Amino acid sequence: MALSKQLSFTAGEIESVGDVANDAFAFWKLPENWRLPLAAHNYASEVAAEHYLLEKYRPEEMRRPPAGLQVYYPVKHLLPASVRHYLHSILVRSSERPDFPGWPYEPALLRLMSEWLDSGLAELQSKDGWHLGFWPDDYDCCIVLTHDVESRRGFERIEAIADIEEKYGFRSAWNLPLAQYKIDWPRMEKLRRRGFEIGAHGLSHDGRLFRSFEDFQALAPKLESIAREHELRGFRSPSTLRRLEWLQELDFDFDSSFSDTDPYEPQPGGCCSLFPFFLGRMVELPYTLPQDHTLLHLLRRDALPIWTSKARWIASVGGMILTLIHPDYYGHQPYLAEYEELLKQLGELRNSWRALPSEVAAWWQRRARMRLEVKSSRPIVSGPDVEGAAVRRLSSERLLTWRSKCREY
Repeated sequence: MALSKQLSFTAGEIESVGDVANDAFAFWKLPENWRLPLAAHNYASEVAAEHYLLEKYRPEEMRRPPAGLQVYYPVKHLLPASVRHYLHSILVRSSERPDFPGWPYEPALLRLMSEWLDSGLAELQSKDGWHLGFWPDDYDCCIVLTHDVESRRGFERIEAIADIEEKYGFRSAWNLPLAQYKIDWPRMEKLRRRGFEIGAHGLSHDGRLFRSFEDFQALAPKLESIAREHELRGFRSPSTLRRLEWLQELDFDFDSSFSDTDPYEPQPGGCCSLFPFFLGRMVELPYTLPQDHTLLHLLRRDALPIWTSKARWIASVGGMILTLIHPDYYGHQPYLAEYEELLKQLGELRNSWRALPSEVAAWWQRRARMRLEVKSSRPIVSGPDVEGAAVRRLSSERLLTWRSKCREY
Protein backbone atom coordinates (compact mmCIF):
# COMPACT_ATOMS: atom_id res chain seq x y z
CA MET A 1 0.00 0.00 0.00
CA ALA A 2 1.20 3.51 -0.89
CA LEU A 3 0.51 4.82 2.62
CA SER A 4 1.97 1.94 4.60
CA LYS A 5 4.52 2.34 7.39
CA GLN A 6 6.63 -0.31 9.03
CA LEU A 7 4.80 -0.31 12.34
CA SER A 8 3.71 -3.09 14.68
CA PHE A 9 0.66 -3.10 16.93
CA THR A 10 -0.75 -5.53 19.48
CA ALA A 11 -4.45 -6.35 19.54
CA GLY A 12 -4.77 -4.49 22.85
CA GLU A 13 -3.19 -1.36 21.44
CA ILE A 14 -5.51 -1.45 18.45
CA GLU A 15 -8.52 -1.90 20.72
CA SER A 16 -7.51 1.12 22.79
CA VAL A 17 -7.25 3.46 19.83
CA GLY A 18 -11.01 3.64 19.29
CA ASP A 19 -12.66 5.32 16.32
CA VAL A 20 -12.93 8.95 17.45
CA ALA A 21 -10.27 9.74 14.88
CA ASN A 22 -9.76 10.92 11.32
CA ASP A 23 -8.12 7.83 9.85
CA ALA A 24 -9.47 5.90 6.87
CA PHE A 25 -10.67 2.94 8.95
CA ALA A 26 -12.79 5.28 11.09
CA PHE A 27 -14.03 7.09 7.97
CA TRP A 28 -15.28 3.88 6.34
CA LYS A 29 -16.18 2.07 9.60
CA LEU A 30 -15.02 -1.30 8.36
CA PRO A 31 -15.43 -4.67 10.13
CA GLU A 32 -13.44 -4.90 13.35
CA ASN A 33 -11.66 -8.10 12.30
CA TRP A 34 -10.01 -6.02 9.55
CA ARG A 35 -8.60 -3.49 12.02
CA LEU A 36 -5.46 -5.33 13.09
CA PRO A 37 -4.36 -6.49 9.59
CA LEU A 38 -4.74 -2.92 8.31
CA ALA A 39 -3.31 -1.16 11.38
CA ALA A 40 0.02 0.03 9.95
CA HIS A 41 -1.59 1.30 6.76
CA ASN A 42 -4.33 2.95 8.77
CA TYR A 43 -1.89 4.89 10.93
CA ALA A 44 -0.38 6.31 7.79
CA SER A 45 -3.86 7.20 6.49
CA GLU A 46 -4.54 9.44 9.48
CA VAL A 47 -1.25 11.27 8.97
CA ALA A 48 -2.15 11.75 5.30
CA ALA A 49 -5.76 12.75 6.00
CA GLU A 50 -4.81 15.33 8.61
CA HIS A 51 -2.36 16.86 6.14
CA TYR A 52 -5.53 18.10 4.45
CA LEU A 53 -8.02 18.29 7.30
CA LEU A 54 -5.80 20.42 9.54
CA GLU A 55 -4.44 22.44 6.57
CA LYS A 56 -0.90 21.22 7.17
CA TYR A 57 -0.22 21.65 3.45
CA ARG A 58 0.03 25.37 4.28
CA PRO A 59 3.08 26.80 6.09
CA GLU A 60 2.47 27.15 9.83
CA GLU A 61 2.46 30.95 9.70
CA MET A 62 -0.36 30.81 7.14
CA ARG A 63 -2.57 28.67 9.37
CA ARG A 64 -3.52 31.71 11.42
CA PRO A 65 -5.18 35.09 10.75
CA PRO A 66 -3.04 37.38 8.53
CA ALA A 67 -1.16 40.10 10.39
CA GLY A 68 -2.60 42.74 8.04
CA LEU A 69 -6.03 42.29 9.60
CA GLN A 70 -4.78 44.10 12.70
CA VAL A 71 -4.57 47.22 10.55
CA TYR A 72 -7.84 46.60 8.70
CA TYR A 73 -10.29 46.00 11.55
CA PRO A 74 -9.69 49.30 13.43
CA VAL A 75 -10.70 51.27 10.31
CA LYS A 76 -13.31 48.84 8.97
CA HIS A 77 -16.24 50.76 10.47
CA LEU A 78 -15.15 53.93 8.69
CA LEU A 79 -15.75 52.40 5.26
CA PRO A 80 -19.25 51.78 3.84
CA ALA A 81 -19.93 48.11 3.13
CA SER A 82 -20.16 48.76 -0.61
CA VAL A 83 -16.68 50.34 -0.59
CA ARG A 84 -15.22 47.45 1.44
CA HIS A 85 -16.70 44.90 -0.94
CA TYR A 86 -15.48 46.79 -4.01
CA LEU A 87 -11.91 47.09 -2.72
CA HIS A 88 -11.85 43.46 -1.59
CA SER A 89 -13.20 42.38 -4.97
CA ILE A 90 -10.41 44.20 -6.80
CA LEU A 91 -7.82 42.61 -4.52
CA VAL A 92 -9.23 39.10 -4.93
CA ARG A 93 -9.63 39.25 -8.70
CA SER A 94 -6.19 40.73 -9.22
CA SER A 95 -4.46 38.12 -7.04
CA GLU A 96 -3.20 34.81 -8.32
CA ARG A 97 -5.24 31.93 -6.96
CA PRO A 98 -3.18 29.08 -5.46
CA ASP A 99 -3.15 25.78 -7.32
CA PHE A 100 -4.23 23.91 -4.20
CA PRO A 101 -6.83 23.43 -2.96
CA GLY A 102 -8.84 23.66 -6.16
CA TRP A 103 -12.00 25.74 -6.21
CA PRO A 104 -14.92 25.16 -6.10
CA TYR A 105 -14.03 21.43 -6.18
CA GLU A 106 -11.17 19.71 -4.40
CA PRO A 107 -11.36 15.89 -4.39
CA ALA A 108 -7.88 15.16 -2.96
CA LEU A 109 -9.18 13.75 0.33
CA LEU A 110 -11.88 11.73 -1.41
CA ARG A 111 -9.24 10.19 -3.66
CA LEU A 112 -7.10 9.39 -0.62
CA MET A 113 -9.94 7.52 1.07
CA SER A 114 -10.88 5.71 -2.15
CA GLU A 115 -7.32 4.62 -2.90
CA TRP A 116 -6.79 3.51 0.68
CA LEU A 117 -9.87 1.30 0.43
CA ASP A 118 -8.64 -0.21 -2.84
CA SER A 119 -5.27 -0.94 -1.26
CA GLY A 120 -6.88 -2.34 1.88
CA LEU A 121 -9.01 -4.78 -0.08
CA ALA A 122 -5.95 -5.85 -2.02
CA GLU A 123 -4.02 -6.33 1.22
CA LEU A 124 -6.80 -8.54 2.55
CA GLN A 125 -7.17 -10.30 -0.80
CA SER A 126 -10.86 -9.45 -0.76
CA LYS A 127 -13.14 -8.05 -3.43
CA ASP A 128 -16.00 -7.14 -1.14
CA GLY A 129 -16.99 -6.43 2.41
CA TRP A 130 -19.18 -4.17 4.51
CA HIS A 131 -18.96 -0.67 5.86
CA LEU A 132 -21.18 1.49 8.04
CA GLY A 133 -23.14 4.08 6.07
CA PHE A 134 -22.09 7.70 6.44
CA TRP A 135 -25.58 8.91 7.37
CA PRO A 136 -28.37 7.53 9.55
CA ASP A 137 -31.33 5.55 8.24
CA ASP A 138 -29.53 4.71 5.00
CA TYR A 139 -29.67 8.26 3.63
CA ASP A 140 -27.42 8.86 0.62
CA CYS A 141 -26.25 12.38 1.51
CA CYS A 142 -26.83 15.19 3.98
CA ILE A 143 -28.09 18.79 3.61
CA VAL A 144 -27.33 21.39 6.29
CA LEU A 145 -28.40 25.04 5.99
CA THR A 146 -26.53 27.67 8.03
CA HIS A 147 -26.57 31.47 8.22
CA ASP A 148 -24.23 34.04 9.73
CA VAL A 149 -26.16 37.12 10.83
CA GLU A 150 -23.55 39.85 10.69
CA SER A 151 -25.57 43.01 11.38
CA ARG A 152 -28.82 44.28 12.80
CA ARG A 153 -30.09 44.62 9.24
CA GLY A 154 -29.45 40.93 8.68
CA PHE A 155 -31.16 40.11 11.97
CA GLU A 156 -34.35 41.83 10.78
CA ARG A 157 -34.37 39.59 7.68
CA ILE A 158 -34.22 36.28 9.51
CA GLU A 159 -37.93 35.46 9.36
CA ALA A 160 -38.16 36.13 5.62
CA ILE A 161 -35.59 33.41 4.97
CA ALA A 162 -36.91 31.06 7.67
CA ASP A 163 -40.43 31.20 6.19
CA ILE A 164 -39.14 30.12 2.77
CA GLU A 165 -37.10 27.30 4.29
CA GLU A 166 -40.17 26.02 6.13
CA LYS A 167 -42.12 26.16 2.86
CA TYR A 168 -39.75 23.58 1.37
CA GLY A 169 -39.46 21.42 4.46
CA PHE A 170 -36.09 22.70 5.71
CA ARG A 171 -34.86 24.11 9.02
CA SER A 172 -31.58 25.98 9.41
CA ALA A 173 -29.05 27.25 11.96
CA TRP A 174 -28.55 30.97 12.68
CA ASN A 175 -25.13 32.02 13.99
CA LEU A 176 -25.15 35.32 15.89
CA PRO A 177 -22.24 37.58 16.96
CA LEU A 178 -23.07 37.73 20.63
CA ALA A 179 -21.82 41.23 21.46
CA GLN A 180 -21.95 43.15 18.17
CA TYR A 181 -25.57 44.32 18.31
CA LYS A 182 -28.51 43.90 20.69
CA ILE A 183 -30.07 40.49 20.16
CA ASP A 184 -33.79 40.03 20.67
CA TRP A 185 -33.53 36.68 22.45
CA PRO A 186 -37.30 36.10 22.88
CA ARG A 187 -37.57 36.43 19.11
CA MET A 188 -34.83 33.85 18.65
CA GLU A 189 -36.57 31.51 21.10
CA LYS A 190 -39.69 31.66 18.92
CA LEU A 191 -37.53 30.66 15.97
CA ARG A 192 -36.04 27.82 18.00
CA ARG A 193 -39.54 26.55 18.87
CA ARG A 194 -40.22 26.35 15.14
CA GLY A 195 -37.38 23.85 14.86
CA PHE A 196 -34.51 26.15 13.91
CA GLU A 197 -31.15 26.24 15.68
CA ILE A 198 -29.08 29.08 17.15
CA GLY A 199 -25.27 29.14 17.21
CA ALA A 200 -22.50 31.49 18.28
CA HIS A 201 -20.69 33.58 15.67
CA GLY A 202 -18.05 34.85 18.06
CA LEU A 203 -18.55 38.11 19.90
CA SER A 204 -18.10 40.57 17.05
CA HIS A 205 -16.48 40.98 13.65
CA ASP A 206 -13.36 42.70 14.94
CA GLY A 207 -10.75 39.96 14.38
CA ARG A 208 -9.74 39.88 18.03
CA LEU A 209 -10.64 36.37 19.17
CA PHE A 210 -7.74 34.68 17.36
CA ARG A 211 -5.45 37.73 17.05
CA SER A 212 -3.27 36.89 20.03
CA PHE A 213 -3.30 34.41 22.88
CA GLU A 214 -3.89 37.26 25.32
CA ASP A 215 -6.98 38.32 23.38
CA PHE A 216 -8.20 34.73 23.23
CA GLN A 217 -7.80 34.27 26.99
CA ALA A 218 -9.69 37.50 27.62
CA LEU A 219 -12.56 36.95 25.16
CA ALA A 220 -13.17 33.20 25.19
CA PRO A 221 -14.68 33.10 28.72
CA LYS A 222 -17.17 35.86 27.83
CA LEU A 223 -18.07 34.10 24.58
CA GLU A 224 -18.60 30.79 26.37
CA SER A 225 -20.61 32.41 29.18
CA ILE A 226 -23.12 34.03 26.81
CA ALA A 227 -23.32 30.85 24.76
CA ARG A 228 -24.07 28.75 27.85
CA GLU A 229 -26.71 31.24 29.01
CA HIS A 230 -28.61 30.76 25.76
CA GLU A 231 -27.78 27.07 25.26
CA LEU A 232 -25.71 27.56 22.13
CA ARG A 233 -23.57 24.49 21.41
CA GLY A 234 -22.31 25.33 17.91
CA PHE A 235 -19.67 27.85 16.86
CA ARG A 236 -18.42 29.55 13.73
CA SER A 237 -15.64 32.10 13.93
CA PRO A 238 -16.27 35.58 12.50
CA SER A 239 -14.74 35.78 9.00
CA THR A 240 -13.87 32.09 9.56
CA LEU A 241 -10.59 33.16 11.19
CA ARG A 242 -9.08 30.28 13.12
CA ARG A 243 -6.17 28.96 15.12
CA LEU A 244 -6.62 25.24 15.40
CA GLU A 245 -4.91 24.78 18.76
CA TRP A 246 -7.10 27.47 20.40
CA LEU A 247 -10.30 26.62 18.58
CA GLN A 248 -10.28 23.14 20.07
CA GLU A 249 -10.21 24.62 23.57
CA LEU A 250 -13.57 26.40 23.19
CA ASP A 251 -16.52 24.93 25.09
CA PHE A 252 -18.66 23.94 22.11
CA ASP A 253 -19.82 20.59 20.77
CA PHE A 254 -19.12 21.42 17.14
CA ASP A 255 -17.51 24.04 14.95
CA SER A 256 -18.07 25.20 11.37
CA SER A 257 -15.19 27.60 10.76
CA PHE A 258 -13.46 25.50 8.09
CA SER A 259 -14.42 25.26 4.44
CA ASP A 260 -13.71 22.32 2.20
CA THR A 261 -12.01 24.85 -0.09
CA ASP A 262 -12.10 28.65 0.06
CA PRO A 263 -9.18 30.65 -1.32
CA TYR A 264 -11.08 33.95 -1.01
CA GLU A 265 -11.53 34.32 2.73
CA PRO A 266 -9.25 36.64 4.78
CA GLN A 267 -7.63 33.41 6.01
CA PRO A 268 -7.73 31.23 2.89
CA GLY A 269 -7.37 27.47 2.81
CA GLY A 270 -9.70 24.52 3.25
CA CYS A 271 -9.83 21.09 4.86
CA CYS A 272 -10.71 19.33 1.55
CA SER A 273 -13.46 17.37 3.32
CA LEU A 274 -17.09 16.93 2.30
CA PHE A 275 -17.73 15.04 5.55
CA PRO A 276 -17.56 15.91 9.25
CA PHE A 277 -14.32 15.16 11.09
CA PHE A 278 -12.87 15.52 14.57
CA LEU A 279 -10.98 18.43 16.09
CA GLY A 280 -10.06 16.75 19.36
CA ARG A 281 -13.36 16.11 21.14
CA MET A 282 -15.21 18.59 18.91
CA VAL A 283 -16.84 17.74 15.58
CA GLU A 284 -15.96 19.97 12.62
CA LEU A 285 -18.71 20.61 10.06
CA PRO A 286 -17.02 22.34 7.10
CA TYR A 287 -19.14 24.51 4.84
CA THR A 288 -19.01 22.95 1.40
CA LEU A 289 -20.87 25.36 -0.88
CA PRO A 290 -19.18 28.71 -1.65
CA GLN A 291 -20.35 31.61 0.49
CA ASP A 292 -22.91 34.01 -0.97
CA HIS A 293 -20.60 36.90 -0.08
CA THR A 294 -17.77 35.37 -2.11
CA LEU A 295 -19.85 34.92 -5.25
CA LEU A 296 -21.91 38.10 -5.00
CA HIS A 297 -19.41 40.68 -3.79
CA LEU A 298 -15.93 39.35 -4.53
CA LEU A 299 -16.17 37.34 -7.75
CA ARG A 300 -19.32 39.04 -9.13
CA ARG A 301 -20.57 35.69 -10.39
CA ASP A 302 -24.02 34.14 -10.63
CA ALA A 303 -24.25 31.98 -7.52
CA LEU A 304 -27.04 29.56 -8.40
CA PRO A 305 -25.28 27.55 -11.17
CA ILE A 306 -22.18 27.10 -8.98
CA TRP A 307 -24.24 26.12 -5.94
CA THR A 308 -26.43 23.62 -7.74
CA SER A 309 -23.60 22.04 -9.73
CA LYS A 310 -21.49 21.48 -6.64
CA ALA A 311 -24.46 20.32 -4.58
CA ARG A 312 -25.20 17.62 -7.14
CA TRP A 313 -21.56 16.50 -7.09
CA ILE A 314 -21.48 16.35 -3.30
CA ALA A 315 -24.72 14.34 -3.32
CA SER A 316 -23.22 11.93 -5.87
CA VAL A 317 -20.37 11.10 -3.48
CA GLY A 318 -22.66 10.92 -0.46
CA GLY A 319 -21.19 13.95 1.27
CA MET A 320 -22.51 16.87 3.31
CA ILE A 321 -23.95 19.87 1.47
CA LEU A 322 -23.49 22.68 4.00
CA THR A 323 -24.45 26.21 2.99
CA LEU A 324 -23.29 29.53 4.44
CA ILE A 325 -25.79 32.24 3.50
CA HIS A 326 -25.96 35.72 5.06
CA PRO A 327 -29.40 37.31 5.52
CA ASP A 328 -27.52 40.63 5.33
CA TYR A 329 -26.99 39.95 1.60
CA TYR A 330 -29.57 37.33 0.58
CA GLY A 331 -32.51 38.31 2.80
CA HIS A 332 -34.11 40.60 0.21
CA GLN A 333 -35.04 40.48 -3.46
CA PRO A 334 -33.84 39.52 -6.01
CA TYR A 335 -31.48 37.34 -3.97
CA LEU A 336 -34.24 35.87 -1.83
CA ALA A 337 -35.81 34.39 -4.96
CA GLU A 338 -32.43 32.93 -5.94
CA TYR A 339 -32.09 31.31 -2.54
CA GLU A 340 -35.60 29.90 -2.88
CA GLU A 341 -34.60 28.33 -6.19
CA LEU A 342 -31.59 26.73 -4.48
CA LEU A 343 -33.92 25.24 -1.85
CA LYS A 344 -36.16 23.87 -4.58
CA GLN A 345 -33.25 22.12 -6.23
CA LEU A 346 -31.83 20.83 -2.95
CA GLY A 347 -35.28 19.48 -2.17
CA GLU A 348 -35.15 17.39 -5.34
CA LEU A 349 -32.05 15.47 -4.23
CA ARG A 350 -33.28 11.96 -3.58
CA ASN A 351 -32.87 10.24 -0.23
CA SER A 352 -31.10 13.21 1.39
CA TRP A 353 -31.01 13.79 5.14
CA ARG A 354 -32.12 17.34 5.99
CA ALA A 355 -30.44 17.96 9.30
CA LEU A 356 -29.45 20.68 11.73
CA PRO A 357 -25.74 21.07 12.55
CA SER A 358 -26.27 19.72 16.07
CA GLU A 359 -27.95 16.60 14.67
CA VAL A 360 -25.08 15.94 12.27
CA ALA A 361 -22.48 16.44 15.01
CA ALA A 362 -24.35 14.14 17.38
CA TRP A 363 -24.64 11.47 14.67
CA TRP A 364 -20.94 11.66 13.82
CA GLN A 365 -20.06 11.18 17.49
CA ARG A 366 -22.44 8.20 17.76
CA ARG A 367 -21.21 6.66 14.50
CA ALA A 368 -17.62 6.93 15.73
CA ARG A 369 -18.47 4.77 18.74
CA MET A 370 -20.24 2.07 16.75
CA ARG A 371 -18.51 -1.21 15.91
CA LEU A 372 -19.17 -3.27 12.83
CA GLU A 373 -18.59 -7.00 13.15
CA VAL A 374 -19.28 -9.85 10.74
CA LYS A 375 -20.59 -13.04 12.31
CA SER A 376 -21.67 -16.03 10.23
CA SER A 377 -21.33 -13.83 7.13
CA ARG A 378 -23.79 -11.33 8.59
CA PRO A 379 -22.87 -7.72 9.51
CA ILE A 380 -23.79 -6.71 13.05
CA VAL A 381 -23.51 -3.20 14.49
CA SER A 382 -22.90 -2.76 18.21
CA GLY A 383 -22.28 0.18 20.51
CA PRO A 384 -23.95 2.32 23.18
CA ASP A 385 -26.45 3.73 20.64
CA VAL A 386 -26.85 2.13 17.22
CA GLU A 387 -30.18 3.69 16.25
CA GLY A 388 -30.18 4.62 12.58
CA ALA A 389 -27.09 2.59 11.71
CA ALA A 390 -27.15 1.25 8.15
CA VAL A 391 -24.65 -1.21 6.69
CA ARG A 392 -23.64 -1.09 3.03
CA ARG A 393 -21.65 -3.38 0.79
CA LEU A 394 -18.33 -2.12 -0.52
CA SER A 395 -19.19 -3.57 -3.92
CA SER A 396 -22.54 -1.76 -4.15
CA GLU A 397 -23.34 0.32 -7.20
CA ARG A 398 -23.58 3.41 -4.99
CA LEU A 399 -20.05 2.95 -3.70
CA LEU A 400 -18.66 2.22 -7.14
CA THR A 401 -20.25 5.49 -8.29
CA TRP A 402 -18.69 7.23 -5.28
CA ARG A 403 -15.25 6.01 -6.21
CA SER A 404 -15.59 7.16 -9.82
CA LYS A 405 -17.04 10.55 -8.93
CA CYS A 406 -14.18 11.40 -6.58
CA ARG A 407 -11.82 11.28 -9.57
CA GLU A 408 -13.83 13.73 -11.71
CA TYR A 409 -12.01 16.95 -10.78
